[in-house]
Amino acid sequence: MLLKFPIFLLSIFNFISFGFAQEINKVLFDTNTKNIIAKVMPKYKVVGTANYSYLFWDIYDAVLITETGQFNNEEFILILKYNKVIKKERLVKETINEFEKQENLTQKKLKRLKVLFNKTYKKTKVGSIFVGIKTKNSAELFFEGKKILTSKDIKFINSFFNIWLREDSQNPNFTKSLLGKNN
Repeated sequence: MLLKFPIFLLSIFNFISFGFAQEINKVLFDTNTKNIIAKVMPKYKVVGTANYSYLFWDIYDAVLITETGQFNNEEFILILKYNKVIKKERLVKETINEFEKQENLTQKKLKRLKVLFNKTYKKTKVGSIFVGIKTKNSAELFFEGKKILTSKDIKFINSFFNIWLREDSQNPNFTKSLLGKNN
């Protein structure tokens, strides 16, 4: 009886792990996302995954990948799969709020960011996929397989990705999971 119990637990763990791996594949391997990743990082490993929820809303699932599976702030890919419809105006507002938490924005910079995000962002639907690629000197953002922004402004790039990756993010447990630190 005792020998069967650990085997039972192992099979449950394998079932859960298999289901989790399939879920990652759903996020990573739609055709557009797979093609975008293959151009930049043909071989990669998952650093971490996380689900962002607020109250009872399931907002999005996130996956962070690098070539080694270890977080490297200079080169990584962040993938978000939205589980909820979000209006463009809400995305712009929340992004600006996150930038303001990181730095004091002048009115001029605030206006430039609002214009930029209003031109860049689109309304999400359930299943929409955002891909952010950070390399040493630049970043590219994709939404639904289409490039929506390229930037070489390192301060902007770091502030943008720090929405999800900084220690004092809106949801530190989300960030820890994404960085693979929730072991």
